[in-house]
Amino acid sequence: MRRVILLLVDGLRPDVAENVLEAGALPALRIMTGVDGVARGITVFPSTTSVAYLPFLTGCTPGTANIPSIRWLDRARYAGRWWRERELVRSYCGYQAGRLDADIAPEVPCIFELVPESLAIFTPVARGLTPARDPASTERKFWGALAHYAEWHQPSDTAVTRHLLRAVDGGWRFIFAQFPAADGYTHQSTPEGPKVLRALRKVDDTVAHLRARLAARGELEDTLIVLVSDHGATTVHTHLDLADWFRAQGVPTMSHPVIWERNPQAAVMVAGNGSAMVYARPGVPRADRLPMSTLRTAEAFGARHDVIAALVAEPAVAFVAAEERPGVVRVADAAGEALIEVTAPGDSALGATIAYQPVTGDPLAIGGPFAASAGDWLEATWDSTYPDACVQLLDQFRADRTGDLIVVGREGYDFRKRFEIPEHKSGHGSMIRGHMQVPVWTSVVAPDTPIRTVDLFPAMLEWLGVAIPAGIDGRLSWNAGAAATVA
Repeated sequence: MRRVILLLVDGLRPDVAENVLEAGALPALRIMTGVDGVARGITVFPSTTSVAYLPFLTGCTPGTANIPSIRWLDRARYAGRWWRERELVRSYCGYQAGRLDADIAPEVPCIFELVPESLAIFTPVARGLTPARDPASTERKFWGALAHYAEWHQPSDTAVTRHLLRAVDGGWRFIFAQFPAADGYTHQSTPEGPKVLRALRKVDDTVAHLRARLAARGELEDTLIVLVSDHGATTVHTHLDLADWFRAQGVPTMSHPVIWERNPQAAVMVAGNGSAMVYARPGVPRADRLPMSTLRTAEAFGARHDVIAALVAEPAVAFVAAEERPGVVRVADAAGEALIEVTAPGDSALGATIAYQPVTGDPLAIGGPFAASAGDWLEATWDSTYPDACVQLLDQFRADRTGDLIVVGREGYDFRKRFEIPEHKSGHGSMIRGHMQVPVWTSVVAPDTPIRTVDLFPAMLEWLGVAIPAGIDGRLSWNAGAAATVA
């Protein structure tokens, strides 16, 4: 029987992990990956926990799943009754975390539904799981709450290890295990801080025990083990609290955790904390988003000036983006604007042909006009300042819940200060390379071409012999079974 074990080390930067691996400090993972099992992938935007789990577990992007961020506002339904309509202002960082499963678009498949013999440990996405197949749900909430304020994250990983090793003997065909400690220690220090590296070495110990148990059962060769992360991270030297920034512009602004604001003219929803969605005139229900030209008018946010011009002049802001019309996104920074356009639709969100055209500037640092398929965009921008940016921005605006404006942070900055307790000394959520590139380590030959994390979903199903559902965004660009034969 073929099995897949997906190990997600939350917030692990690929270069940090590779350096530790090359130094010989991860012996079990060195044996597992051999000489061809280490690669990198590109995650989704925003590069933050929960949202960035969707590709692995559904094969779909945030736009397709209609989960554009960890915080969002239902623009079409929210009418300003902040208490009665608080369920229309979402945050997965608090008591609404359990709403995530039901919020995912109903037509989007979940691997736990497609593979009934599956089990998950410390997963925020649990659609299709029974309590018996989600055995650590209570421990995840307990240790997660304690870790956040006590800054003591290792007990979470220890609990994951205990459940994982027990699950190996249970005959599950698919096991998903999330290790949160590396991300927690990164936020309170740096991506390569001592506690981060210690947590990674403990994951290596877990892999050693895991492979030993599989070998004892005679199942090692038939088990595909994949170690990944949902996002990277970079250190933060300056916090620009975006909600307070809008208030300083004379714009009454609602934001989490205190969403009440008298007659708000903006709603700011921060993710990770390197990016944010901004909704103009929340409380006035409307189906359509406002284009950049309208957002630049004084009336858009009730201010006396062009708020967008002031925003892109901030050192913390790399660029902003707004939907011009369906399939067209306008991007702006302090130097000018450019357009992203779907010129030929494809069979999925990642199958289209996309053109980038500088108008008065080149905010995505592409270097000039460029048009290509979504796959070619990935390869062309793999190591650029903003990897896969055109594809990711178009995807964001495919979600009904996405705001009018997306604000992307520059490296070294984030957008949340007043209520981020304890302070984030490192973060993620932006579109910069340090946040978007993630490790993809496997027990067979790893992908040798650029891959998106969403492409791992069909690869895992192919290994298990489960039919790949139609309509997903992931492409079978890496055939793990063929890679195992080659190995």
